[in-house]
Amino acid sequence: MHDELRLFVRAVSRARDRLFITAVDDDDLTPSPFFGFLPAPEPPGRHASAEHPLTLRGLVARHRRTLTSAHAESTRADAAEQLAVLAREGVPGAAPAEWYGVVPASTDAPLRDLAVAGARVSPSKMESYEECGLNWVVSALGGDTVMPPTAGIGTIVHEAMERVPDGDLERMRAIVAEHWPELDFETEWIGRKERRRADVLVDRLHTYIGDVRREGGRVIGSESEFRFAVDVAGETAGGDVPTVRPVGEDRANQAVIHGYIDRVEAYPPGAGEHAHARGRGWERMSGGPEGSTVVVDLKTGKNDPESDSGVLEHAQLSAYQIAVQQGLIEGASPASLAGARLVVVSKTLAKSDYRIAHQHTLDDESRSAFLRRVSDAARGMSASSFTAQVESHCADTQRRVHPCRIHTVPAVSS
Repeated sequence: MHDELRLFVRAVSRARDRLFITAVDDDDLTPSPFFGFLPAPEPPGRHASAEHPLTLRGLVARHRRTLTSAHAESTRADAAEQLAVLAREGVPGAAPAEWYGVVPASTDAPLRDLAVAGARVSPSKMESYEECGLNWVVSALGGDTVMPPTAGIGTIVHEAMERVPDGDLERMRAIVAEHWPELDFETEWIGRKERRRADVLVDRLHTYIGDVRREGGRVIGSESEFRFAVDVAGETAGGDVPTVRPVGEDRANQAVIHGYIDRVEAYPPGAGEHAHARGRGWERMSGGPEGSTVVVDLKTGKNDPESDSGVLEHAQLSAYQIAVQQGLIEGASPASLAGARLVVVSKTLAKSDYRIAHQHTLDDESRSAFLRRVSDAARGMSASSFTAQVESHCADTQRRVHPCRIHTVPAVSS
C-alpha cells in the first residue's frame, strides 16, 4: 500500500491543468481506496465536455435525443445543425431518411416463393415457429445471435456421445476437457460450476449407454443424416395427406426436411422389459420378429419434456421416425421400427440417472397429422408476415425470450 500511495501521489503531482481519473466498478474490480482522498467532483454542468460522447454514433444519438426531448428552440436548432453536418459526412443514423419509422418497408414480398423453390424446414425449429411466428423469424434472420455457454455444453456432450458410442467414461471426459476452453463464461466460478454440471451429464450418459448394452442393444448409427421432401401445394389441413418424396432437383412446392439423428439403436426381441421392471422408464419395444429399432435424441436442457405425454407430437422424433419408415437410415429396417425416445440426462428418476420420454411408432393417423404440420409450417415460414403470440409466449417473463424483445420492449423514441 505504501508503494501504491507513492505512485498515486507522483501521478497526481504531474497534472498541469486538469486531472482525469477513472476506475472500474463491477463484479471483479472495485475503485482504489485512494478515491476517498480526492475532492468531491464538481457539478457536471461546469464541464460539459466531460459528458461528450466518445464516438460519432454516440454523438448522433445525443443530438437525436435532444431533438425529441429538449424544450428550448435554440438547443434543438443546434442539435439539428450538428446532425446535418454529421449526415453530410456519412455518419450512420444522422440523416433523417435513415430513422426508423420514416422510410416505408422496402418490400412486402414473402420470404420465399414456394412456386419457384421449396422451403427448408428444420424439425427442431418447426415447434419454435408454431409457438410464436415472430420469435422464429427474428431468430432465423439473425436477430438472436447470442448463444449462451450452456448451449455449448450440450454440443460438447453430444459430440462425446457421437465419438464414443460405446460410452467409455474416460474417453468421453477427455472430449469434454478438449473442448472446454472453447466456452466463455462471465466469471471463473460460473465456469467451474458448469464444468461440474458437464461432468455429471457425461456420467449419466455413460449410465444410459451401459443400460443399453445390458438390454442387448447396439448402436447402428451415430449422427445419421437424412433428407426427404413433403408436398406443400394448396391447403392441407383436414384435406389430403401430403406426399413424402425423395429430394430432387425440382423442389418447387416442397418442404425439405433435413436433420441428423443422434443415435439409432437396435435391440433383440423382448428388450426393454427388464429395464422397465427396474423403474428406468423404458418402453417395452415391439418391433419385428428379428428385433427392434429405436431412434434416440439426447437432451441436456432443463426445459425438455420428460414424460411420454410430452412427446406425443414431438416434431424431431416424428421426423426421425419417418426417415426410418422411408428407408433412409442405413441398417434400420422400416419394419423393425419401435418408436423414438428422448434421453434426458439433465433430470433423474428415483431409480435412474436419466429420464426417457418415449414416442410410440407413428401410425397412419399420427403420421398424416405430422406431415400436415410440416406442410403448414413450410407455407407459414415462407410468408410475408408473422404473428406474435403475445399472451402465450412473448409476455412470459420467465422464458427470457430474447427475440421477442423487438416488440415487447418499447423503442427509445416512444
